[in-house]
Amino acid sequence: MGLRAYLLVDVVDNMGPADFAKATQELEAIPEVDLVNPVIGSHDIVVMVDTSTTVEAVASQIQHQGWVKNMEILRIESLSERHRTSP
Repeated sequence: MGLRAYLLVDVVDNMGPADFAKATQELEAIPEVDLVNPVIGSHDIVVMVDTSTTVEAVASQIQHQGWVKNMEILRIESLSERHRTSP
């Protein structure tokens, strides 16, 4: 296991169903992407990544897709790491 994160992706407003399906396929084709789930709520797609490089590198690759409107990164950390860094 490398560096892991969830990416919360918002797509452009004018994206139709076929384009949305193509976007999810593009995400699934990225080697560092483990999971792609369309969601209903404040975001459109949740992407789980696991990379040996940096989460930012994968996020940047996704962010540069023309259909991405906005993205938020949630890094996954172990409970022991969180415990050590908590005050």
